[in-house]
Amino acid sequence: DAFGNLIRERRGRDQQLVTEYRYDCQHRLIGLTRADGQTATYQYDAFGRRIRKTVDGISTEFFWQGDHLVAESSKTHHRSYVYEPGTFRPLALLDGKGPKRACPFYYQLDHLGTPQELTDYSGEIVWSAQYDAYGKVAAITLAGEDYLDQPLRFQGQYFDAESGLHYNRHRYYDPRLGRYLTPDPVKLAGGLNQYRYVPNPTGWVDPLGLTSNCPPPNRPGCEVPGGIGGAKVDEGEPKLPTTAHNIDPKTLKRVHTIEGKTSTRTVENYKNNMRNGYDPTDPITVIEHDGNLYILDGHHRAAAARQTSTNVTIKLITDLKTYNGALRSIEDVLESANNVGLDRLEHRRRR
Repeated sequence: DAFGNLIRERRGRDQQLVTEYRYDCQHRLIGLTRADGQTATYQYDAFGRRIRKTVDGISTEFFWQGDHLVAESSKTHHRSYVYEPGTFRPLALLDGKGPKRACPFYYQLDHLGTPQELTDYSGEIVWSAQYDAYGKVAAITLAGEDYLDQPLRFQGQYFDAESGLHYNRHRYYDPRLGRYLTPDPVKLAGGLNQYRYVPNPTGWVDPLGLTSNCPPPNRPGCEVPGGIGGAKVDEGEPKLPTTAHNIDPKTLKRVHTIEGKTSTRTVENYKNNMRNGYDPTDPITVIEHDGNLYILDGHHRAAAARQTSTNVTIKLITDLKTYNGALRSIEDVLESANNVGLDRLEHRRRR
């Protein structure tokens, strides 16, 4: 539609299988009609969480704790879900209502927190699944006396059998296509492609249907595997460049003074070169800390640049241990910068 929401999908031979989707004014899916005539409607609470779905007249209610789905109930079943603290990784499913009737089953997850198996109290597998990279189920194996339907998929996703979609809190995800039905509610903050699930589904997750995340190692909930040879997934935070141009010299902090006739002549020579079209082939070496740039080498060039209002080129050092300089730690740099005095250069006498 005009808002970018998918309203009609054609599949099958000659594209004769048509599914139609309906949305409310907040772009939430409120109903669908399948090619076979089956209908489904969805209702949400004031926080945008789905609290009821009705498929061909049969309703299922959903109960939430924050953004976590903790229970679902209908005339034929009642289930509760338990998660690892502070995460969307499921720990257990309780099938049945009440302490006497609820039967516990335990989730066995992969590195992404996706359910691979469900086991009973004796360790027997009662449900297992295989997926493709984007979460589409390739095979499901059921066992036990009563076949158990397990709807949790990727972290934060709930499988709807009537549509084949995954309810993902703020949006609906189509695992067949690896994309969402509607644009990202956070707009471009979620990336240029507002329908994409994640950049890499083997190491990233999106529990809320908003912007995907690949948090640092050791943070529970959305861990990224080290991979073969300890390879790491790029977390998306750009590193500082090692060289930068057109830097205002007044933003560079000194760590020692320059003084005497020799320093005066050196600064004057740099000033003359800068007035005559200085070629910054020799950048000023700096280190960054808390948003500030501290000069490690190039105080004379920085002084000349300040006096002539000439922007400079800097070279960024990221590790003082590998840098051959007098200051060996960031503490040494900060102490020197805090105690530095004024430069004592000799003024040229007028004749």
